[in-house]
Parts: sequence; C-alpha cells; structure tokens
Amino acid sequence: MKWFSSATDSEVSVALARTGSHGDGSKGLSLFLVPLRLPLIRNPSDPTPSPISNNIFIHRLKNKIGTHILPTAELTLESAEGYLIGALGKGVKNISPVLNITRLWSATASIGNLRKCLAMATSYAKVRAIQSGKLFLKDAPIHVEQLASVNLLYRALTHLTFGVIGLLGKVECGTASAEEELRLRMLTPVAKAYTAEKACAGMEEAMAAMGGAGYMEENAFGRSIRDALVEKWVIDDLNVNILVDANLIGSGKELLWSLLSISSEQLKIQGP
Repeated sequence: MKWFSSATDSEVSVALARTGSHGDGSKGLSLFLVPLRLPLIRNPSDPTPSPISNNIFIHRLKNKIGTHILPTAELTLESAEGYLIGALGKGVKNISPVLNITRLWSATASIGNLRKCLAMATSYAKVRAIQSGKLFLKDAPIHVEQLASVNLLYRALTHLTFGVIGLLGKVECGTASAEEELRLRMLTPVAKAYTAEKACAGMEEAMAAMGGAGYMEENAFGRSIRDALVEKWVIDDLNVNILVDANLIGSGKELLWSLLSISSEQLKIQGP
C-alpha cells in the first residue's frame, strides 16, 4: 500500500485502514496507531531499531510547489504492524476531532500568510514615493483603496476563523448549546475552505500593490503564496467541503437554521 505522507520523519502516526468491506463505505474504516520502528515500547537503554523494522519504506521525496521545509514522501506499507484505537468501524468518528482542529489550523495559516503580505505592502506604501518624490503611495487614494480591500478581506477572514475557534472552545469545555454545536459542524469546513480560497487572492493583490518589487523572490511573496496554496487541498479541497456541508444540511433543517440564525443575532447586536 502506498501513502502520500507529510510526516515522513515522524516516529509514530495514526492511520485509517479498511477493516470492513468496500460496501460499508466510511463505516468500514478503523483507526490505528502505526509506529515507524518496532518494538513500539522499549527500554531507553535499548539500541534504536532500524527505520524499516515495521516494513515502512520510503520511495522518494515529492517535488512540491511549496512547503519545501516539510518533507513529503511516497511510502509503502508492507504488512506493517498497527494498534487499533477505539472500536472497529469507528475510525472516521475517532479521527474527526483531529481533522477539525487541523482545518482550523489550516485557516489560521492562510490568515497568517495574508497578514504577512499585507504588512509588507503597507510598509512599502509608507516609503515609496511617486510624482518626482512629491507623494508617497500611502497618500494616494487609489493605492489606499487597493490596500484597504486587502485589509478588509484579512479582517473578515480573521473574524470568521476565530469565531469558529470560539465555538470549538465552548464545545470542548462543555458549555456550548446544541445550536452552537451544530454551527461548529457547519462552519469548520466553511472557514477552512473559504479562507484558503480567498487568502491566496488577497496575497496576490498585496504583491501587485508593490509593483515589480513585490515580484522579487527576496521579498518572500512567492514563498508565502506557494506555501499558502497547499491549504486549498490539504485534508480536503473546496468541492469536498461543499459536499460535506451539503450532506450536513440535508441531514436536518435544524443545522441550516442554526447557521442562518447567526445573521439575525448579528443584526440584533449591531442595531438599526
């Protein structure tokens, strides 16, 4: 079995494996703890086992567009040993909390890259003079409008993501209402997908605001954009997130109503 893995240098991983028939769909998946080396439990004084002692073989590193600092490889697992986590057939349910946290981590990474690019473009506008040195870009209305649109996008994505993080905190602390739990289910994939999609466009706009200087590799716009692109498909892409939410909405009107009620609450807070 081959794997596309970005945890190539880890000592242990968790993996979903099919323990039921293909007809069972996701209900036939179980969660396993898979160590790189065997035995998993050993004395500190024991010699370090071979990295292929659990029959996990690395074929090659992937030549990626971005995230070069993170090694991603093709692996083969040949009768590798794993240890069941939780009940059989409950793999997706057991891994879902980790995936949801990762989705929010992905959203914050997108926001962070966007904020970095916006900060560089804003600083540049304070020192770049035009019209024979008579006017700084920061004082040119058309340029300010361009930066303001990126700034507005950044703030909107930040509010969306950290609003969902707030819901996650309430759910984890056991203080969330049933409606808030439904909102978390709906908004987690939305925040991840929407932030990844819009942040990259905002970063390109910030780069364009610096003209040719923004296109130079030493200003790190290129690396930020290349690294941020991975957030569009890591875990799941935009279409998958749409299908997840469509499935959730179809599961009951309460879920859709919990999302729509957010707008009415915000209108009450802001007033007429």
